[in-house]
Amino acid sequence: MQLHAEAGKGQFEIALAHTACTYAADSLIFAREAVRAVANKQGLLATSVPKYALDDIGSGSHVHVSLWQNGRNVFTASNTSSQYGMSKVGEEFMAGVLAHLPSILAFTAPLPNRFILFF
Repeated sequence: MQLHAEAGKGQFEIALAHTACTYAADSLIFAREAVRAVANKQGLLATSVPKYALDDIGSGSHVHVSLWQNGRNVFTASNTSSQYGMSKVGEEFMAGVLAHLPSILAFTAPLPNRFILFF
């Protein structure tokens, strides 16, 4: 886990270690709740909304996704035949992410103003 300051006042990023999806979802919820509980105990407010104050810089909650098989990144096409540089497996994986996006958002961005998803 890493912690560093973001651009907005009082904003920090917590980067959790990569792991299998089911463990990553648990880690996200545990980390979010732990930060919220510690802040609350100190009389502070911890939130993961991307823009807490309208006059300040926003950040947000985001997820980085990678897909590996036998130690190789399978998102990247191995030749130049791909129009966008993504492998067939990568394209199929992303199609699944898009198909299941409503379910994924329930965990990663339960509030409408909290959605940023990076790949």
